[in-house]
Amino acid sequence: MSFDPFEIRIQFLQLLKRLNASQQSIHKVVGFAVKYGSRCGEDLWECVMEECSKASLNTRINILYLLDSLFDACLSIGPPDAPYLKHVSEDLSRVVENVVPATREGILNLKAAKQILESWRLRRILDPNIIDASLEKLEKHRFVEMEEKKRSHEQAFSKNDILRRMEEDRERHKRLRERIWILPIPPLRNTTKPSPTPSPFTPASPSTGRRGNMAPPPPPPPPHPSSSSDTRNVNSSSSSGGGSGHTSSSVERKMKIEGGVSGKEEVEEKDRTKEMDPLNVEFDQLWENVSDLDEDDLEKMKE
Repeated sequence: MSFDPFEIRIQFLQLLKRLNASQQSIHKVVGFAVKYGSRCGEDLWECVMEECSKASLNTRINILYLLDSLFDACLSIGPPDAPYLKHVSEDLSRVVENVVPATREGILNLKAAKQILESWRLRRILDPNIIDASLEKLEKHRFVEMEEKKRSHEQAFSKNDILRRMEEDRERHKRLRERIWILPIPPLRNTTKPSPTPSPFTPASPSTGRRGNMAPPPPPPPPHPSSSSDTRNVNSSSSSGGGSGHTSSSVERKMKIEGGVSGKEEVEEKDRTKEMDPLNVEFDQLWENVSDLDEDDLEKMKE
């Protein structure tokens, strides 16, 4: 069912008058504003400003939380269907003045309004300069002190208003705690990461002063000719028509002996590499720098 602009305006005003701090009520108004934003965005924003100027203090702070949820919808669908970001940027100072009026009662909305504005600045929804200007106005706000006399019944809050305010403050604070977990966009950083420089005091990279005392790494061991000689012996024995059992047994014995020798050389090579380990090298260098005590030193120590 489609409405004309006048009916859309009437329906939206009724939703704003029934607005409270519950998420169900806020989402209902946000859905209506998004649905008809492309057709009657300016008219709906005029309704928001009108209700924000003459509604109760509780409804005004609810409208500010309504704008917070409306911003999320605007960011997801884009300006053509929801042109409210532009209107809020232009009229933010007026909205803040209506939500936090310069009266004694206006101080009730001061803390919540600051929290909403700081969350917008943190999430970078609006221009930070516009938000900073509104926050500065709130910091310099001087609330009009009423005369020291009892207020009339019309000026005082009723018990139902106080209870409703407490319940809706609890709901708004719960909503704001959910917003706190949204982190700001990190600044752009240099994508080229500098190469890590090793510390000169780690065992893996000794200092330059001791680098000259380090022994050079051992040369690589020569290749073992045992495998090639074994293959030649085996090929010669196989080419002679199979050979005798004595020849094959001697070849196997020779391969076992040479295999044992090569295994022994591998163990010695592992020992050599273990000796050249940076930890062992540094320990040896420190050990060499320690001076030995002679007999004279021992006598001096005894004295």
